[in-house]
Amino acid sequence: MVVGPPRATRPGRAIMRRPILALLAAIIATMPVAADWRAETGVFRIGVVDPGGGTTSPARYEPFREAVSTAIDMPVEVLVLRDAPSLIDAQTSGRIEYAILSALGYAAAQEMCACLVPLVVPRTAGGATGVRSVLVVDAATGEEAVGSGPIGYGPEGSLTGALAPQVAFTHQGQPLGEAGLDLVVQPSFEAARDAFLAGDLAGLFAWDYAVADPDRAIGGGLGAALVGDAAVGASILWRSEHVPFGPHAVRDTVPADVRTALREALVALEEAAPDAYDVISPTLGGGFVPVEAADYAFAARIVKALAETP
Repeated sequence: MVVGPPRATRPGRAIMRRPILALLAAIIATMPVAADWRAETGVFRIGVVDPGGGTTSPARYEPFREAVSTAIDMPVEVLVLRDAPSLIDAQTSGRIEYAILSALGYAAAQEMCACLVPLVVPRTAGGATGVRSVLVVDAATGEEAVGSGPIGYGPEGSLTGALAPQVAFTHQGQPLGEAGLDLVVQPSFEAARDAFLAGDLAGLFAWDYAVADPDRAIGGGLGAALVGDAAVGASILWRSEHVPFGPHAVRDTVPADVRTALREALVALEEAAPDAYDVISPTLGGGFVPVEAADYAFAARIVKALAETP
């Protein structure tokens, strides 16, 4: 038998094998991590704020619990907590892995622990992913209205009626609190609207549905309703940055592949399991879309400003 020289390896084949081997190595490396995490965690816990003031049973969320359990292939428990501070404390301390937070709640929790990863945000049926604060004035007077009469502000603590303007609105280079405007605190948006329509206010801070793109208009909201009524003769003088609706967020200790499985399941949830979607997002019927931490930069700015307020 004639033995010839060893067959040379084709350079192209060797090059092609390298990314494949690297991919396999990455998959093998991450599989034990997720498996170990599941074993150590035991039960994946989801926290929600009780919408019934102490009367809501976790059984209400059974369709959602089941959908999440299927998505991540592990036992899931839903904990109904009495209020937002309790929810934030439970997640930042590690007692729950997953929480459904408000925008400012997420920003506050992230300020406390820098340990959260937002997954998705709900949309309205019209496609809005959040809101903006807007200043509505008489279209005939425009910018002059700001200094010529009382401006409806509030209600106190409202994201769009008070907090966003307090942080972001300026008049003649001065922030809202130092601009010398005649601010009249309103008990509700409805009261502010009625006072504006009656001519008792020169303008009011209101809200509109929005998306992150400032050039894309989304219908709906108090500001849009006033401007859209020709008989009112109103215009919008100022808009804040976009504040997304509250995210579904997990702790960063949840492995990346589990986060991916959760995000994909949530994005598909409205069509795949509408009953599960309805119990977890009863007022925003447009499904979930992915969201990133950077989308909450303005919310974080508001939280930091509140923390610095004497």
